[in-house]
Amino acid sequence: MRLLDRHVSLFSGSLRTLMQRESDRRRWADSPYAWLFQPYMGEEVVALACQVSPGRLPVVSLAAVVLSPHRVHTSQAWVATFADAQRACPATLRRHHRLYATESVLTPDADNLGSLAEFIGNRPLIGWQLDHAVECLNGLFKTGLGFGVPNAQVDVAKLHHRQLRRLHPHCDTASQITEALARWQVPGIQWLGVLGDATASALLYLRLQREMAREA
Repeated sequence: MRLLDRHVSLFSGSLRTLMQRESDRRRWADSPYAWLFQPYMGEEVVALACQVSPGRLPVVSLAAVVLSPHRVHTSQAWVATFADAQRACPATLRRHHRLYATESVLTPDADNLGSLAEFIGNRPLIGWQLDHAVECLNGLFKTGLGFGVPNAQVDVAKLHHRQLRRLHPHCDTASQITEALARWQVPGIQWLGVLGDATASALLYLRLQREMAREA
């Protein structure tokens, strides 16, 4: 999106992370994944949400939703739970299905993670408190594919806080996404679970983009 350039300071990633991405880009230059490390020139981004149950065999439920400058494409969504279904705790899997509204359980192998990487592509990632979701995805990618998440990233929570402070310097900033959605009068979300979380952050991001555009 063009407006991504207006809040480049919110892109997450330390110098060490940027150096690692460049190292990965060179390492995978001759692989089918080389294009993932190239700069994205389009206007779409991907909203990411993730929930993890830690342990010896972690269970990760994840949703990735594509959005364009004016629309969230919920029909283009990746929603699944990554787990070793044969070895994971059945109660944990049932909990993820119930709480995070996932239906399929995928083994976190190279094929399934490669499909997710291709779905996300080299588009920027956005999300509410995005570091948590990227940490989960990084762990999956590094184990299954050999590299971490190379995408540019924008934390919607930080974007919300910055915009709210700009308009109301003495206002307390909301720490929960439900408060932020209400603050910016974003309509209620009809999807539950990780898809609902990703969709909410996508709608809030578009709302904040419109606010920024009005001020330009």
